[in-house]
Amino acid sequence: MPAPLSDKEGGGKTKRVFLRIPVKLPARIILTGKPNKEVYIDELSTTGLSFYLEKSEEVPDLFDLDFRLTRFSKVIKIKLEVKSRSSIPAGLRVGCRFAEVLDEDKKLITNYICRFASPSFPLRVVSIAAFFCSLDSSWRVAAYLLYYEGIKFENESRVALTDHFYFVILLLYLLSSFVAFIFSGQVNHKKGKALFLTSVLCLIPALIFITVKNIAYGKLWILHSEKLFVNVFFWVYILFGFYTALSMIVGIASFKKINLVLGILGQHTEPVREVENKT
Repeated sequence: MPAPLSDKEGGGKTKRVFLRIPVKLPARIILTGKPNKEVYIDELSTTGLSFYLEKSEEVPDLFDLDFRLTRFSKVIKIKLEVKSRSSIPAGLRVGCRFAEVLDEDKKLITNYICRFASPSFPLRVVSIAAFFCSLDSSWRVAAYLLYYEGIKFENESRVALTDHFYFVILLLYLLSSFVAFIFSGQVNHKKGKALFLTSVLCLIPALIFITVKNIAYGKLWILHSEKLFVNVFFWVYILFGFYTALSMIVGIASFKKINLVLGILGQHTEPVREVENKT
């Protein structure tokens, strides 16, 4: 698991902590008077990087390296200073510090790391879906209660709401939607990974309910497709169902990355917590 990079002050106190992320970026080591070496950067931070070499290969203590952050981005050229060489079964792991880097390139690297370390997109997608499910379930429960209050008023007889299976389904829809919405914003909690996964899973009952409703609305649309309200309501609810399903796919597909990012951020903030606890 990637760990934070840190500079130390006297007395063992942490001065600065630099977030580094796992990557697999092709790079080229530029050597004077020798053939260039092709390597893969395996970790990247705003102050340095690391890569692997074969046991038989060597690099000087100071050298140039160029790479791209994405396939079509500009080539970044930096001068590196070797800070560590660690032997591993597969070869040699070389850790380097940026000795010379343009401000423009350093900004690109910083933005790349920040985008990687931010799980905001899947969180926002899931949170929006859960919010709309909460609204949909809320008005349906309210409408159901008003409807049966009207029946009770007209017939002057009590209606046991708990006897209605549909009402129980609505309550389940309402509860799962609100739980999904609340938990989707708790990623910074120490149990953030579990809460986010719970949020995504809580959308399953909502998606089932929406799908069943879309089937019923589809039958209504076939019979009354000439009516504007039926057309608008049906297609809006179809889009609502597609978005809910998409949010679950995004959430599940992003869970591995969120798990990794939260692990990195946890290690990144641990040295700071230790210093705060000592002081």
